[in-house]
Amino acid sequence: MKSLATQLGLIGTLFSLILSVSAFSSSRLTSGRNTNNLIQRGSLSSEVSSSNDSLSENKHIFHVTSSMSSTRKAFLASIIASSAVASGFPVNVANADDESFESIASKAANIAKLVDDQEAAKTLDEEKQSQISDFRSAYDFSLPIAGDDVPFKELINQEFTTVEIPGKNEGETISKTETKVKAILVVNMKQDDPIARKDIPELISLAAKFGRSGEFVVICSPTDQGYYEADTSALIRLKLASEYGYGINPATIVTDKVNLLGSGAHPFWRYIEGTCRAPSGLGRIQGNFEKFLVDGKTGKPVRRYPRKYQPFDIAEDIDALMKGKKLPPPGANWKEEWRNSDKEAERDVYRFQKGLNV
Repeated sequence: MKSLATQLGLIGTLFSLILSVSAFSSSRLTSGRNTNNLIQRGSLSSEVSSSNDSLSENKHIFHVTSSMSSTRKAFLASIIASSAVASGFPVNVANADDESFESIASKAANIAKLVDDQEAAKTLDEEKQSQISDFRSAYDFSLPIAGDDVPFKELINQEFTTVEIPGKNEGETISKTETKVKAILVVNMKQDDPIARKDIPELISLAAKFGRSGEFVVICSPTDQGYYEADTSALIRLKLASEYGYGINPATIVTDKVNLLGSGAHPFWRYIEGTCRAPSGLGRIQGNFEKFLVDGKTGKPVRRYPRKYQPFDIAEDIDALMKGKKLPPPGANWKEEWRNSDKEAERDVYRFQKGLNV
């Protein structure tokens, strides 16, 4: 299968050819009209002597323009077929000469949709492969709060209950584990980063929408690494509460400052970065406000989001996880934002770079 860029490039080439052929046809028609105008502006004797030539030329122009329509349709249909074959999609061109431009455009749109569907499926496969197998879960770790190491289960106020449900056979029952907290969003944050002004209010909104019954929790972890964080953990917690109201809702939690990278990285962050990697395969955090969605039932991270991926765009994934459904394909801008994140990791002021406590 060709890459998405190659496939869409072929379709783009198709429409460029449509415009080129249409422009060529128009120029031939214009040339015919200009020829008639020149003949009419000539002398009377020239009109008489060239009348037969003019008629011959007009007939030729009519023949060319009348045949151009069918020629263009056949030509464009062949281009559609070539693009489709290059993209791996079969197209029937047996009646290409009889197809209208609308039909050809419709086929191009169908090919584009098939490409999008295949790309979404490919993304899901890559996402599964990026989640390296690890028997541990978030519940095997703790995080620091006000100087104390708090187990993850206790931190999010998780409750596991076992319920009996009827089995397929009469009198049969099956034990099923239910959890109170069904989804957790883990974020590394910096309060001085300009993105904080947008992301933190959106994180609070998500907590208010999905965490009313304690089924969803947001955990933010500040760090000294990367761009300088001058405040203490206690002051960060106080500022987030006073400026944003973050932490007032029990579904919004902020940990003490932790290291995210290097030999001194906190075990929880080393685990979550290593088991839920970026599309490029990179595990290490590259910038502030990278986000990890964790399944409350298994304690496993299921999707990772880049620095500038807006929290509101994660709502559909959170909703699916809370309902026990499979995650939908990532949003259209998910991979694009990861590409931008890779570029920013080389030059952005707020990137995690060597020499800045990394």
